[in-house]
Amino acid sequence: MDRLFVGVRELAQQMGVSEKTVYRMLNDNQIPFAVKIGGQWRFRKDSVEKWIVSQMEGGRAEGSINYRITVSDALANGSVLYRIHGSNRDEALDELFATLPRTGSFNAKDCKFSILAREALAPSSLSGIACMAPSSDHPVFLERSLVILAYLEEPVNFKALDEIPAMAIFLILAANASEQAILETRLRRLLMEANFVAELKKQPARKELGLYIQEMENSLLRAPKRSDEKSSPKPEAAASPTLS
Repeated sequence: MDRLFVGVRELAQQMGVSEKTVYRMLNDNQIPFAVKIGGQWRFRKDSVEKWIVSQMEGGRAEGSINYRITVSDALANGSVLYRIHGSNRDEALDELFATLPRTGSFNAKDCKFSILAREALAPSSLSGIACMAPSSDHPVFLERSLVILAYLEEPVNFKALDEIPAMAIFLILAANASEQAILETRLRRLLMEANFVAELKKQPARKELGLYIQEMENSLLRAPKRSDEKSSPKPEAAASPTLS
């Protein structure tokens, strides 16, 4: 068994972090392949190697994870696309990827395969908005996290559970697994707001849209305080912003 597994100390050495950091990651459920054997944390050697490679693939180490990443920040790194053609999900993704610059080791074919593998399990589209990202089984990471919002020229059947054709795609391409999880959580919270979805469907200009998403995030999802920030009185609740 010892040949198949490593302990906390060896994992910390391989990652180049302290054992305390590993335990913190375990408490935050950031190591998906961890198991307890005889009351001690153990990690399969083959899973450790694959996971470390995936975490480092975008040139981002665990210590450089941006836990304060927001959808509006990632959208500023990415783009807003209009009039994307495609009579089905595959064709829409092909045109979306065709607009992306070919930089670094990014492979659009591998990324599309990973996204479709995840979509095959459960379509992400609801209320006409798809929220796509690569599968954790086939991770694809970039040098920095970005979000792309692509508006389709015509609504397309994405086999959504609510049977509403998709008219827009949010595509999350993150720098690492942690930032991907943060962005997905934040975006799905925003998409729970009916007024947010309604404003998106108006297809506002990129600058206007970016400011609106930022306002909505500030309203619904306060960024965590820095350690040097002082507490301040809690402001009164305000109505959700809308685009004028």
